[in-house]
Amino acid sequence: MPHVISSKCVSEVYAACQQVCPADVMHFVAKNPPGYPLEGRPMMVIHQDDCIDCGACKPECPVDAILAPDQQSDPDGVYWAQINRNLAPAFVGQRAPVRPRNDPPRMPGNRLR
Repeated sequence: MPHVISSKCVSEVYAACQQVCPADVMHFVAKNPPGYPLEGRPMMVIHQDDCIDCGACKPECPVDAILAPDQQSDPDGVYWAQINRNLAPAFVGQRAPVRPRNDPPRMPGNRLR
């Protein structure tokens, strides 16, 4: 099972994950489409069909938004896996602006590691 980007990424988008992904499966969604959580806000998604599950992305995320396969069994993980699966194909090749790791989170509850 591939890695998944969760709700912690919505509005944050540090994009460090995209810089280290050897399979180039991390894609930038500039505005979540209507009907998706936090509509209109940016986030990253992982193309589920192409992720090689190497884990290079996970330690790069300063707000711990990336779920490893063993973290996806709860309903929240399953929910965000489906969002990644639905959105990623439409945003293939979209690059995010890189944000400094020490830039404070924009969403309450997200903490820098």
